[in-house]
Amino acid sequence: MNTKLLQMKFFPFLPVFLLMLAFFSPGFSQAQNALPTQKKLPPVNYVRSRDVDIKNVSIDLHFDWDKEQAFGATVVTLAPFKDLNKFSLDAASMMINSVTLASGSQLKFNYDAKKENDNLEITLDRAYKRGEDIAVKIDYRTSYVNTADADTAIGSFGRGLRFIKPTADNPNKPRQIWSQGETEFNRYWFPSYDSPNDFRTSELRATVQKPFTVVSNGKLVEVKDNGDNTRTFYWKMDMPYTNYLTSIVVGEYAEVKQDYAGIPIINYAYPNETKEVAATVKNLPDMLRFFSEKTGVKYPYPKYAQTFVEDFGGGMENISATTMIEEMVHDERELIDQDSDSLQAHELAHQWFGDYVTTREWSDIWLNESFATYFDALYNEHSKGRDDFLFNNIRANQNSYFNAWNQGNRRPIVTKHYANKDAMFDAYAYPRGGAVLHMLRKHLGEENWWKAINHYLVSNANQPVSTEEFRIAIEEATGESMDWFFDQWLYRMGHPIFEVTKNYDTAKKQLTLNVKQTQKIDPTNEFPQVEFFRSFVDVEIGTPTATRVERVWIKPKAENVFTFAVDANPTLVNFDYERTLIKELKFDKSVDELIYQMTNDKDVLGRSWAMGELAKPFTSETTSAADKAKIFNAMTGAITKEPFWGLRRDIISRIPPGNDKGNPLEAMFGDNKTPAPKFPVELVNALMTAAKDPNSNVRAAAISMLGRTKDARFVDLYVSALNDRSYGVIDAASASLAMTKDARSYDQLVKLVGTPSWKDRIKIAGLSGLAVLEDKRSLEMGLKFAADKMQSGNVRSTALIIVASSGKGDPRAFPLIFESYKKALENNQFQSIFNALASFIRLADPRGQEAFDLAKAKFKSQPQLLGYVAMFEAQFKKAIADTGNRGK
Repeated sequence: MNTKLLQMKFFPFLPVFLLMLAFFSPGFSQAQNALPTQKKLPPVNYVRSRDVDIKNVSIDLHFDWDKEQAFGATVVTLAPFKDLNKFSLDAASMMINSVTLASGSQLKFNYDAKKENDNLEITLDRAYKRGEDIAVKIDYRTSYVNTADADTAIGSFGRGLRFIKPTADNPNKPRQIWSQGETEFNRYWFPSYDSPNDFRTSELRATVQKPFTVVSNGKLVEVKDNGDNTRTFYWKMDMPYTNYLTSIVVGEYAEVKQDYAGIPIINYAYPNETKEVAATVKNLPDMLRFFSEKTGVKYPYPKYAQTFVEDFGGGMENISATTMIEEMVHDERELIDQDSDSLQAHELAHQWFGDYVTTREWSDIWLNESFATYFDALYNEHSKGRDDFLFNNIRANQNSYFNAWNQGNRRPIVTKHYANKDAMFDAYAYPRGGAVLHMLRKHLGEENWWKAINHYLVSNANQPVSTEEFRIAIEEATGESMDWFFDQWLYRMGHPIFEVTKNYDTAKKQLTLNVKQTQKIDPTNEFPQVEFFRSFVDVEIGTPTATRVERVWIKPKAENVFTFAVDANPTLVNFDYERTLIKELKFDKSVDELIYQMTNDKDVLGRSWAMGELAKPFTSETTSAADKAKIFNAMTGAITKEPFWGLRRDIISRIPPGNDKGNPLEAMFGDNKTPAPKFPVELVNALMTAAKDPNSNVRAAAISMLGRTKDARFVDLYVSALNDRSYGVIDAASASLAMTKDARSYDQLVKLVGTPSWKDRIKIAGLSGLAVLEDKRSLEMGLKFAADKMQSGNVRSTALIIVASSGKGDPRAFPLIFESYKKALENNQFQSIFNALASFIRLADPRGQEAFDLAKAKFKSQPQLLGYVAMFEAQFKKAIADTGNRGK
């Protein structure tokens, strides 16, 4: 399962907002000593015991669209582990009509809807022996209505069946039904044993009206026309798997077909999106090939399907039938800026790691999610290269972990102590675990890594697994004892903090590195911790004539000293080449050394680290003017000379240009009263060049930075950029154009509003620009689009920002925005939610505080979304204060 797409689909300015915030906020230095809070161990959770072994579930359903219920029967075939005459199943929020043997004999049952597990107790017709097969049929109707409320840590996935239908506010909504089983939510639509430590096969029959299609697990055996405008779809999965991976999707679809080695790949697309789906999934067959060849286990199921649905939280790896959020579909122009390969690779990797082998208990969920996270990264390395892999996967995974650590979320990756199984799907299950797998790969080496992965899969095929099975597989495949690695990185929490100093002895031609570990045990946290870490670390040493990488072994003690023979005083020393280790690092270097590393290091993460380190002296009052000039010139030069596009983009946001002391968010949310910075001519020239960069993300960043000048001399550049093929560039150009307040802006932005495009991307760019422009002529347009229910939700919520920015003092503004906001909050429409919060900031009406209070209550169990709300709320309060000050 992957929720990352939610972060990418807010109002178009949000990714820029988050990027800029990251570079203008303090880093995570000394994070391990921050946030001292008393942390008692949560309750312990053990693997669930069971009296029966489920062999097969056979589900037969019809649907009541008006009541949003499923009704029908499920036959559960099982065998007792001991002699018994009664047993229990999990069945949540159901109306049980009858329970019989498959032969038809009635059975007594007791149903307790208030119990969490084993709440359907069935008394058999006689005592059955251990291992004797029993087939029991339960006739029932579901009663839980899944509104996908954020009432679990998993949030917008919801639980059980979700019915999607047109509404008065959204008449264009398609009719769909989809299920969500993870963690233990399939009990809401069919009775079974709903914990992950049991594998069984499945059959599913579902009868639906034409032209609906049913997508489920395994092979489509039959589609039967019933002669009454309905069809019955029969799906069968012969390979055993765990309960939560059973799924169903009902909707109107067109098939976009692909193939890998004779295995059909079917993408169930909206009928009007087949061209875009084909473009979005073009790399999917190569992903199946890559994972099959690398793991040594060919994709094991009869087909692979991706089905696109509304209002889903991201992607879910149901066995052979992944369910995907429809927003991941891109047209060719959107693919210029971003693709959905990461989400697709993540869910596909789960077919091996999470489906073929599945965590036995939620304490080991990293075996599913960390593996999918890292194998998504491995495919990225294969398809986009080493630099992209290091920068956008390894660096990003580590940073995500440190963000969680800074927020006080501190635990081992593997622990039986947790209060809520759904809350285990966090930064430890995904990025921290992915970062640990990368360290493991580097430790073992390529050959042993892939041997271990193959042995793990083959020796545990079609079984639930624990972390110990993975450790044993590594040791059996490679001969290496891995107890220490698993204990240090998986069963204990924390990370090393290194303080590195260097010295070069000219006479001996010897470089000495002194490496101290300065992390401390946190006495307020009862989770097990590591006092001193041990690990290999790669050290890059460069001289004017040669560069080499040497590996040393860090012993688990406070201080390690290493010496290296070097012919000349090194111009470059990079501790932890390619940033393999999860660590904090203090390695003081001179400005000249950092500039040399930023411009010469072959390690993209070494260059990135040096770039970040240079920001410290550049903003320090004690740094000389000469050194500040060196830094500025080096960074300005890197905008056009840095070889990796990601760093070219980021350097633009890292340079504090000229007299720019303000908050970069104010230009997005404020009233445009913030003084414009004055950019040095060298920076302007570099940005003008970057505005023509081959990479669209760099072009957009350059145009956004120029926009902060509010200088009308760049209007021609912005107007030209409005014709760029990249939607991201158009977004940046429309906002930058609006910030100039030039007389030409209004007509150009209105022209964008009338331009057709995929998902109204260009229309939204125009509306967003008009919101920034704050031209009173825009108000009626904003009111018109906000009220037009035939417009998409994103268009309507963006129009509300125009109402807020152009309608201050208009009595229609606040009620309209607030009512729309409450509906978006109720329906988990994330982009509309954050668009509305942005509207309250621009409107600067104190009544808007209620909106932030509602959001905080809604997302109380989702810390990342809560963090976004807090950032918006801080800007709202500033806007209120500024309005009050101007009124005095």
